[in-house]
Amino acid sequence: MTPIPVSAIRKNKPIAVIASGLEQDETLRSKVQRKLRNAILDGRYAAGQKLVERELCELTGASRSILREALAGLEASGLVESESYRGYRVTLLSVRKIGEIFELRSSLETQAAELFAERASDVEMAELQSLLVELEDSILKPDLSQMRLIKERYYELLFGGCRNDEIRRALENIIDRVHYLRGRLMSDAGRREESLLEMKRLTAALLARDRLSARAASLAHLAAARDAALAAMAQNSQGDEAAL
Repeated sequence: MTPIPVSAIRKNKPIAVIASGLEQDETLRSKVQRKLRNAILDGRYAAGQKLVERELCELTGASRSILREALAGLEASGLVESESYRGYRVTLLSVRKIGEIFELRSSLETQAAELFAERASDVEMAELQSLLVELEDSILKPDLSQMRLIKERYYELLFGGCRNDEIRRALENIIDRVHYLRGRLMSDAGRREESLLEMKRLTAALLARDRLSARAASLAHLAAARDAALAAMAQNSQGDEAAL
Protein backbone atom coordinates (compact mmCIF):
# COMPACT_ATOMS: atom_id res chain seq x y z
CA MET A 1 0.00 0.00 0.00
CA THR A 2 1.21 3.55 -0.77
CA PRO A 3 2.70 5.29 2.32
CA ILE A 4 0.45 8.01 3.81
CA PRO A 5 2.04 11.49 3.54
CA VAL A 6 2.97 13.02 6.89
CA SER A 7 1.61 16.37 5.68
CA ALA A 8 -1.83 14.83 5.29
CA ILE A 9 -1.74 13.33 8.76
CA ARG A 10 -0.81 16.70 10.26
CA LYS A 11 -4.00 18.17 8.83
CA ASN A 12 -5.89 15.77 11.13
CA LYS A 13 -7.64 14.00 8.27
CA PRO A 14 -8.97 10.51 9.16
CA ILE A 15 -6.48 7.82 8.18
CA ALA A 16 -9.20 5.82 6.37
CA VAL A 17 -10.12 8.84 4.23
CA ILE A 18 -6.49 9.51 3.33
CA ALA A 19 -5.82 5.87 2.50
CA SER A 20 -8.98 5.68 0.40
CA GLY A 21 -7.91 8.70 -1.65
CA LEU A 22 -4.44 7.26 -2.24
CA GLU A 23 -5.88 3.92 -3.29
CA GLN A 24 -8.21 5.67 -5.74
CA ASP A 25 -5.24 7.55 -7.24
CA GLU A 26 -3.34 4.27 -7.49
CA THR A 27 -6.27 2.59 -9.24
CA LEU A 28 -6.63 5.52 -11.65
CA ARG A 29 -2.90 5.54 -12.36
CA SER A 30 -3.01 1.81 -13.11
CA LYS A 31 -5.93 2.27 -15.50
CA VAL A 32 -4.19 5.13 -17.31
CA GLN A 33 -0.94 3.18 -17.51
CA ARG A 34 -2.75 0.14 -18.90
CA LYS A 35 -4.53 2.27 -21.53
CA LEU A 36 -1.28 3.88 -22.66
CA ARG A 37 0.49 0.52 -22.65
CA ASN A 38 -2.16 -0.98 -24.92
CA ALA A 39 -2.00 2.03 -27.25
CA ILE A 40 1.76 1.65 -27.62
CA LEU A 41 1.68 -2.13 -27.99
CA ASP A 42 -1.08 -1.87 -30.61
CA GLY A 43 1.06 0.47 -32.70
CA ARG A 44 -0.80 3.73 -32.13
CA TYR A 45 2.57 5.35 -31.40
CA ALA A 46 5.70 4.62 -33.41
CA ALA A 47 9.11 3.80 -31.97
CA GLY A 48 10.88 7.03 -31.05
CA GLN A 49 7.68 9.12 -31.28
CA LYS A 50 7.40 11.98 -28.81
CA LEU A 51 4.45 11.70 -26.43
CA VAL A 52 2.59 14.98 -25.96
CA GLU A 53 1.11 15.31 -22.47
CA ARG A 54 -1.89 17.35 -23.61
CA GLU A 55 -2.85 14.71 -26.18
CA LEU A 56 -2.38 11.89 -23.68
CA CYS A 57 -4.53 13.69 -21.11
CA GLU A 58 -7.28 13.97 -23.73
CA LEU A 59 -6.88 10.30 -24.65
CA THR A 60 -7.03 9.01 -21.08
CA GLY A 61 -9.04 11.71 -19.32
CA ALA A 62 -6.34 11.85 -16.63
CA SER A 63 -4.79 14.84 -14.89
CA ARG A 64 -1.16 15.70 -15.67
CA SER A 65 0.00 14.41 -12.28
CA ILE A 66 -1.67 11.01 -12.76
CA LEU A 67 -0.44 10.88 -16.36
CA ARG A 68 3.15 11.49 -15.31
CA GLU A 69 2.93 8.73 -12.72
CA ALA A 70 1.63 6.37 -15.41
CA LEU A 71 4.43 7.38 -17.79
CA ALA A 72 6.97 6.75 -15.03
CA GLY A 73 5.54 3.24 -14.69
CA LEU A 74 5.87 2.68 -18.44
CA GLU A 75 9.45 3.93 -18.29
CA ALA A 76 10.20 1.34 -15.61
CA SER A 77 8.91 -1.40 -17.94
CA GLY A 78 11.01 -0.05 -20.83
CA LEU A 79 8.18 1.04 -23.13
CA VAL A 80 8.93 4.76 -22.93
CA GLU A 81 12.01 6.81 -22.10
CA SER A 82 12.32 10.29 -20.65
CA GLU A 83 14.31 13.09 -22.26
CA SER A 84 15.73 15.92 -20.17
CA TYR A 85 13.23 18.78 -20.15
CA ARG A 86 11.48 17.30 -23.19
CA GLY A 87 9.05 14.82 -21.67
CA TYR A 88 8.71 11.24 -22.88
CA ARG A 89 8.96 9.33 -26.13
CA VAL A 90 8.29 5.73 -27.12
CA THR A 91 11.46 3.73 -26.62
CA LEU A 92 13.56 3.30 -29.74
CA LEU A 93 15.40 -0.01 -29.40
CA SER A 94 18.91 -0.25 -30.82
CA VAL A 95 20.29 -3.23 -32.72
CA ARG A 96 22.34 -4.11 -29.66
CA LYS A 97 19.33 -3.92 -27.33
CA ILE A 98 17.22 -6.09 -29.63
CA GLY A 99 20.04 -8.64 -29.73
CA GLU A 100 20.30 -8.64 -25.93
CA ILE A 101 16.55 -9.11 -25.52
CA PHE A 102 16.54 -12.13 -27.82
CA GLU A 103 19.62 -13.59 -26.13
CA LEU A 104 17.78 -13.51 -22.82
CA ARG A 105 14.59 -14.88 -24.35
CA SER A 106 16.51 -17.71 -26.04
CA SER A 107 17.93 -18.75 -22.70
CA LEU A 108 14.75 -18.50 -20.64
CA GLU A 109 11.90 -19.27 -23.03
CA THR A 110 13.49 -22.45 -24.36
CA GLN A 111 13.93 -23.64 -20.78
CA ALA A 112 10.31 -22.73 -20.05
CA ALA A 113 9.19 -24.74 -23.09
CA GLU A 114 11.14 -27.79 -21.91
CA LEU A 115 9.71 -27.56 -18.41
CA PHE A 116 6.16 -26.96 -19.67
CA ALA A 117 6.36 -30.12 -21.76
CA GLU A 118 7.32 -32.01 -18.62
CA ARG A 119 5.25 -30.33 -15.90
CA ALA A 120 2.09 -28.80 -17.40
CA SER A 121 -1.24 -30.33 -16.48
CA ASP A 122 -3.59 -31.85 -19.03
CA VAL A 123 -5.91 -28.87 -18.50
CA GLU A 124 -3.10 -26.47 -19.35
CA MET A 125 -2.24 -28.50 -22.43
CA ALA A 126 -5.85 -28.29 -23.59
CA GLU A 127 -5.91 -24.54 -22.99
CA LEU A 128 -2.67 -24.14 -24.97
CA GLN A 129 -4.21 -25.97 -27.92
CA SER A 130 -7.31 -23.78 -27.68
CA LEU A 131 -5.19 -20.63 -27.68
CA LEU A 132 -3.41 -21.77 -30.83
CA VAL A 133 -6.80 -22.10 -32.57
CA GLU A 134 -7.72 -18.58 -31.40
CA LEU A 135 -4.37 -17.29 -32.61
CA GLU A 136 -4.82 -18.76 -36.07
CA ASP A 137 -8.30 -17.23 -36.30
CA SER A 138 -6.98 -13.78 -35.32
CA ILE A 139 -4.18 -14.07 -37.90
CA LEU A 140 -6.57 -15.04 -40.69
CA LYS A 141 -8.87 -12.04 -40.02
CA PRO A 142 -6.37 -10.32 -39.33
CA ASP A 143 -6.99 -8.68 -35.96
CA LEU A 144 -3.66 -7.34 -34.71
CA SER A 145 -4.90 -6.22 -31.29
CA GLN A 146 -6.56 -9.58 -30.61
CA MET A 147 -3.50 -11.36 -31.94
CA ARG A 148 -1.30 -9.58 -29.41
CA LEU A 149 -3.61 -10.38 -26.51
CA ILE A 150 -3.81 -14.06 -27.45
CA LYS A 151 -0.03 -14.32 -27.69
CA GLU A 152 0.27 -12.69 -24.29
CA ARG A 153 -2.11 -15.29 -22.86
CA TYR A 154 -0.23 -18.10 -24.64
CA TYR A 155 3.08 -17.13 -23.07
CA GLU A 156 1.56 -16.41 -19.67
CA LEU A 157 0.24 -19.97 -19.76
CA LEU A 158 3.64 -21.27 -20.87
CA PHE A 159 5.46 -19.47 -18.06
CA GLY A 160 2.89 -20.53 -15.47
CA GLY A 161 2.81 -24.15 -16.60
CA CYS A 162 6.58 -24.52 -16.51
CA ARG A 163 6.33 -24.27 -12.69
CA ASN A 164 9.42 -22.08 -12.35
CA ASP A 165 8.73 -18.65 -10.87
CA GLU A 166 12.31 -17.51 -11.42
CA ILE A 167 11.91 -17.74 -15.21
CA ARG A 168 8.85 -15.50 -15.08
CA ARG A 169 10.61 -13.09 -12.71
CA ALA A 170 13.69 -12.88 -14.93
CA LEU A 171 11.54 -12.02 -17.95
CA GLU A 172 9.46 -9.35 -16.18
CA ASN A 173 12.02 -6.64 -16.91
CA ILE A 174 11.74 -7.09 -20.68
CA ILE A 175 8.26 -8.53 -21.16
CA ASP A 176 6.59 -5.32 -22.41
CA ARG A 177 9.40 -4.72 -24.89
CA VAL A 178 8.95 -8.31 -26.06
CA HIS A 179 5.23 -7.64 -26.60
CA TYR A 180 6.10 -4.42 -28.44
CA LEU A 181 8.55 -6.10 -30.82
CA ARG A 182 6.09 -8.94 -31.39
CA GLY A 183 3.33 -6.49 -32.24
CA ARG A 184 5.48 -4.68 -34.80
CA LEU A 185 6.44 -7.96 -36.48
CA MET A 186 2.83 -9.14 -36.61
CA SER A 187 1.90 -6.09 -38.70
CA ASP A 188 3.69 -7.81 -41.61
CA ALA A 189 1.50 -10.40 -43.37
CA GLY A 190 4.42 -12.59 -44.37
CA ARG A 191 5.82 -12.69 -40.86
CA ARG A 192 2.36 -13.53 -39.46
CA GLU A 193 2.17 -16.65 -41.64
CA GLU A 194 5.71 -17.73 -40.74
CA SER A 195 5.10 -17.12 -37.06
CA LEU A 196 1.91 -19.18 -37.11
CA LEU A 197 3.77 -22.17 -38.59
CA GLU A 198 6.48 -21.80 -35.94
CA MET A 199 3.88 -21.60 -33.17
CA LYS A 200 2.16 -24.72 -34.53
CA ARG A 201 5.46 -26.63 -34.39
CA LEU A 202 6.10 -25.41 -30.85
CA THR A 203 2.60 -26.29 -29.69
CA ALA A 204 2.75 -29.75 -31.28
CA ALA A 205 6.00 -30.49 -29.44
CA LEU A 206 4.55 -29.25 -26.15
CA LEU A 207 1.38 -31.31 -26.54
CA ALA A 208 3.52 -34.36 -27.29
CA ARG A 209 5.49 -33.60 -24.10
CA ASP A 210 8.67 -33.82 -26.15
CA ARG A 211 11.15 -31.67 -24.23
CA LEU A 212 13.92 -31.61 -26.81
CA SER A 213 11.59 -30.86 -29.71
CA ALA A 214 9.91 -28.13 -27.68
CA ARG A 215 13.29 -26.50 -26.99
CA ALA A 216 14.28 -26.75 -30.65
CA ALA A 217 10.95 -25.31 -31.85
CA SER A 218 11.14 -22.46 -29.34
CA LEU A 219 14.71 -21.65 -30.36
CA ALA A 220 13.83 -21.70 -34.06
CA HIS A 221 10.85 -19.39 -33.46
CA LEU A 222 12.98 -16.92 -31.51
CA ALA A 223 15.77 -16.94 -34.09
CA ALA A 224 13.30 -16.23 -36.88
CA ALA A 225 11.66 -13.42 -34.88
CA ARG A 226 15.05 -11.88 -34.07
CA ASP A 227 16.13 -11.93 -37.72
CA ALA A 228 12.81 -10.43 -38.81
CA ALA A 229 13.07 -7.66 -36.20
CA LEU A 230 16.59 -6.74 -37.28
CA ALA A 231 15.65 -6.86 -40.97
CA ALA A 232 12.66 -4.59 -40.36
CA MET A 233 14.87 -2.18 -38.43
CA ALA A 234 17.43 -2.08 -41.23
CA GLN A 235 14.70 -1.48 -43.82
CA ASN A 236 13.23 1.36 -41.80
CA SER A 237 16.67 2.96 -41.44
CA GLN A 238 17.18 2.85 -45.20
CA GLY A 239 13.78 4.45 -45.70
CA ASP A 240 14.64 7.26 -43.31
CA GLU A 241 17.91 7.90 -45.13
CA ALA A 242 16.15 7.98 -48.50
CA ALA A 243 13.72 10.60 -47.20
CA LEU A 244 16.53 12.96 -46.22
